[in-house]
Amino acid sequence: MEPSTKLYYDTNEVAEMVGCEPSALRFWEKKFPQLNPKRDSRNRRRYTERDIEIIRKIMHQRDKQGRTIKGAREQMRRKEENQLLIQRLMRVRKFLVDIREQL
Repeated sequence: MEPSTKLYYDTNEVAEMVGCEPSALRFWEKKFPQLNPKRDSRNRRRYTERDIEIIRKIMHQRDKQGRTIKGAREQMRRKEENQLLIQRLMRVRKFLVDIREQL
């Protein structure tokens, strides 16, 4: 698959790419705070590659793992929290290693 040179995609392009209806994208935007496409001057949604990745995660959780919208939202929230915790722990570890080296 060739990487795209586009920075933004409209709703219909994304719906076709991921295989869902545009109305589903608009619905998920309301239910998942992680999915927040930008708006252009005419108030049309403009999705980035990151937005499309989030949509694919939502679809995977719904279709492959059988989760409800609420369950998928909770799972994604937990993953984000875990990633933040890992980042904090890595900063603390680096800080402690630096202190040890200074002793």
